[in-house]
Amino acid sequence: MARPKELLDEALVLKAEEEIKKLNDHKVCLRLQGIISSRDYPISQVSKVLGVNRSSLWNWIKRFKAGGVSELYDKPKGHNPSKLNARHKSKIGRWLKESKDNKGKPVHWTLEKLLLEIESVFGIRTSVTALFNVIRSMGFRQKVPRPYHAKADKKEQRKFKKNL
Repeated sequence: MARPKELLDEALVLKAEEEIKKLNDHKVCLRLQGIISSRDYPISQVSKVLGVNRSSLWNWIKRFKAGGVSELYDKPKGHNPSKLNARHKSKIGRWLKESKDNKGKPVHWTLEKLLLEIESVFGIRTSVTALFNVIRSMGFRQKVPRPYHAKADKKEQRKFKKNL
């Protein structure tokens, strides 16, 4: 199957050759080299040499034609932004430091209690994991009781402490 001539023309290949000289990013250079090689060789052969699918090579050509080199860079892949903004986080930080809720009542915070408080005050629903990550990023840690041995004798421990 012959490639469509209107998609890949001489001007596009010359532009790709100019751009490849300016770049340091190997992925983009590889994509540009694939575009350049498609002028002289069949798409299926170029895609085999590069180790990519034919449709990927076609997409690179289309994207380069539409927007230039900037379209050949990978799009950022990130997480969804936090539902809690800086104002929310500062208020939550105050609650945790003071061990009080929004109304000023003393509270021993758990993640579940904090989730309910956030939903009632701010109207924001979030997951336990997301809230845990936010709290850790704010510098707070979970309170954990001191470990004790299951076979420990409380009377002997008290007696030992008195003798010190």
